[in-house]
Amino acid sequence: MVIGGWLLEWFFRKGSKESKVLILFKINESVVYEGRGVYNIENIDRLDFLNTKEMYYILKPVCKDGGTIYIKTNNDKVSMRKVITKEKAEKYLDDLPKMPGIYDENDRVRDKEYQSVLKSCECGKCFGMLKGIMHEQKSREESGKKLSISDDKNLQRVEHLLFSELAIVFDTTFERIEAKIAKLLKVA
Repeated sequence: MVIGGWLLEWFFRKGSKESKVLILFKINESVVYEGRGVYNIENIDRLDFLNTKEMYYILKPVCKDGGTIYIKTNNDKVSMRKVITKEKAEKYLDDLPKMPGIYDENDRVRDKEYQSVLKSCECGKCFGMLKGIMHEQKSREESGKKLSISDDKNLQRVEHLLFSELAIVFDTTFERIEAKIAKLLKVA
């Protein structure tokens, strides 16, 4: 049931009279969804075209063209979180120069780890991934080489995820965030 923009779901334990109210996300709230970027919760409702009683979050992308995403409100296999606060974002940026980068020398291990990081949407890990790939990119450029196709793709994905979130948090552009991070990592 949706009350005042908040989703309240009643979960009943089998054979028990106990129930819990779980408050998740509210309508018009910005969330980060599974390595895809920042979305706005446009509505929380049942879907007419599915003929089901289950409730869904109806998500619209904020920073990139794309279609609507429908996610069951009780789906525990999906990583979705609120956009970080400005204070937390500032802390991540302050810590970024001394934060360890994530970059395994084994391509397969690295790619698997990056997929896990992107799916988790954990900011700290995403910053570590970004730093690791950007430092590898700089190192390769100095020796006249390019990033591997896989690393380049993962760099684009993590940049989109982090930069779009930070652009919303700081009410600025993707490009300004990109320049600020390049300066912090001294890779510009």
